[in-house]
Amino acid sequence: MSLWEKWEREKLERMGVKVERKSDVDIRDARPKANLRKQSLAVVLAILTCFIVVYVVLILDNMYSGRWSDFPLVRSLAGIMEKRMDEGRTFR
Repeated sequence: MSLWEKWEREKLERMGVKVERKSDVDIRDARPKANLRKQSLAVVLAILTCFIVVYVVLILDNMYSGRWSDFPLVRSLAGIMEKRMDEGRTFR
């Protein structure tokens, strides 16, 4: 709507003429309502994932009988850390 149309409409309203207002604006809620099913499913899946991770860790602990240094990933990480510490000592 142009400014001229707005002024004409306001002038007619002041004169007492009933003017129909057109609006291209679609007003909606800013936030959609929460979906309780999706949220509860996400919480249940997160808890289930935590239980599965703990179960896998317990199985790995049982396989390596509490000696995590035998686990290949831990060995590689420990080797990288030792290498970095040795480089730090020689750098000084």
